[in-house]
Order: sequence, then structure tokens, then C-alpha cells
Amino acid sequence: MYKMKTERIILRSQNNSNDLLSCFGLNTKETRLTAFLAYLLSLDIHELNRYIGIDSPINNIYIERSLDTQRCDIIINTIRKHIIIEAKINNLNPEKQLHQQASEYKKEFTGKLELVSLTRNSKSFKGEKIKSKSWKEIYNCLENIKYRTPKQKVLCEEFMKHLINTGLVTSKGKDVYARDVNKEPYLSLFLKGHVYFCKYNENIYKCSYFAPYFGNQISVISPGVKEGMSYIAKIYEHLEINNFEDLKQAIINHVKKNKLKSSMPNLEEKLKEIKSDPNYNETQPITLLLLKKPRLLFNPPIEKSKLMGGAGWLAKNYYEFEELFEAAGL
Repeated sequence: MYKMKTERIILRSQNNSNDLLSCFGLNTKETRLTAFLAYLLSLDIHELNRYIGIDSPINNIYIERSLDTQRCDIIINTIRKHIIIEAKINNLNPEKQLHQQASEYKKEFTGKLELVSLTRNSKSFKGEKIKSKSWKEIYNCLENIKYRTPKQKVLCEEFMKHLINTGLVTSKGKDVYARDVNKEPYLSLFLKGHVYFCKYNENIYKCSYFAPYFGNQISVISPGVKEGMSYIAKIYEHLEINNFEDLKQAIINHVKKNKLKSSMPNLEEKLKEIKSDPNYNETQPITLLLLKKPRLLFNPPIEKSKLMGGAGWLAKNYYEFEELFEAAGL
């Protein structure tokens, strides 16, 4: 059987997710984020705790603790001090809210008190000192940690994945994966079957879109398609395939699921062409890209000279949209 490179997809209310927190709801919730972050802090991950400002053993961590009129996202009691964290999933200024929380908190507790804001972008606030933190900085902190236990590693990876899936952090990598497409059956499989496959490469998983560069032979095979890069398609799933039968079944399932059989009545014939292609190596692991409907984005198509300054095979396979727009003269 074929297997997915990424984790299995969890469906909730017709939407999909692949991280632990999203299983409890697909909307971005501050309470869910802060509760999970508080739990990570309780695991004594030194780098993360130091980033937040924890420099001594923790006595207690409170989540959503109510004061007179305020409710604090996270309160951390350590041997040396108290820390109040107010988190936002946007860039709203929490300064006034933090000062009010501090005023009410001091009625119940004595000792040194630090205030921490956690927003999309860290920034400095005027008045009483507030330590400004960002979700991106937390992500960077977790990304560079040498974890002491498997539990720390797994939970931090789930938190990082959730930050990316909710858009609080932009994932690394290029936007578009591009490859030369010079012959059938690959042209039909892309335009009509909405799939593409190639030799396994982990960098493909960092891309969200696929764009074929149609060679000069394509215009002979299909006169309506011009040479160059013109179409682009959203990648909605990557599958790791280890043999032809799994490749065949995965493509058939995809075509059937997306009701593309009428546009590809000769699918079986195209699959046979793949198997007989001397360039297809059945023993070599490949990555199958399942695509949304290809869109004609560049008309006229982008010429190869604009992408790499010459002819031949594409010397570069990963692009940002801005690079493609510049090459197209847009």
C-alpha cells in the first residue's frame, strides 16, 4: 500500500487538520493556544522557559485565572517572581489590559511581578515595562531545542505545527514546485487528472503549489497548449509511492473522488503508458502530488530564458510567487 509522507488527515466538520490542537476545533482560539503553551512551560523545557523569563523553579501555573474584573491567560508563580502573560492572535495592544491585571493581582500576591505580551509581532510598549514576545519567536525557540525527553519533542512539534496551520507562523520554504513536462501521458494527467509525480524529494513537502514547464514537444502533441510555464495548481496532498500498482490505484482513487472520470475516459491507457515509459523506474520511491484544478495564470507563458537565463532542463525547481511574477513581467 502507498503511505503518506505527512501524518494522516483528521476530518472535523468537513475540514481537515493534521495537528493535535486542531482536533479540538479548527478555529484559532487564544484559550486553546495559551493552555497548551502553559502545559509546555510546565514540562521545564529550559530554552522555552528562559525565553518567557522563567529563571527559577516553578511553584504554580494558572490558566484563565479570574481576578476582580480581569481574567489572566497565564500566571506563573516561581520562587523568585510572578509572571502574567496576555496573549493575542492578532497585534492588538494588550498594555492597558496587562496594567489592569497587574493592579488587581497585587491585591492578592506580593513580590516581583513581570508582564509579558504575546502577539503576532513582538514590539515595545510605552509606560511600565512589558516584555514583548511573538508566536514566531516561540516557534523559532522550539525549533532549535535539543529535547531531553520524547514527550517534550512530540508535544512541541504539535504546537509548532498548529502555529503554522493557523497562520500565526509562516512556514519555511518556497511557494511553487516546478518541473519540465515534455510528453504524454504526463500532460493529460496534469491537465485532466490533476496529478503529477516525480522522484521522492523531501523539499517538495515545503511547497504549496505545482507548476509544469511545458516543453516544445507539448505544442506538437497538444496544439492548444503553448510552450512555457502557464498553469499552476494547488497541492492538497503528497503521497509517497513505492510501486506501480500503488501509483495506479492512488491516481484512480483521486480521479474518482474528484469526479474527473468524464474528462479522462482514457485513464487506463495513460497509466499503461507510464508503466512502459523507459524513464519510469518502478523500484524508485516517488512522490505523487494530488492537485486542485490547474489554473491558467501566465498568458503568455513564462519563457525558460526568463527563469534561468538559458535553455535546457529547469536548473531550479523551487520558486516564490514574486520570482514568477517578475519573470512574467507583471
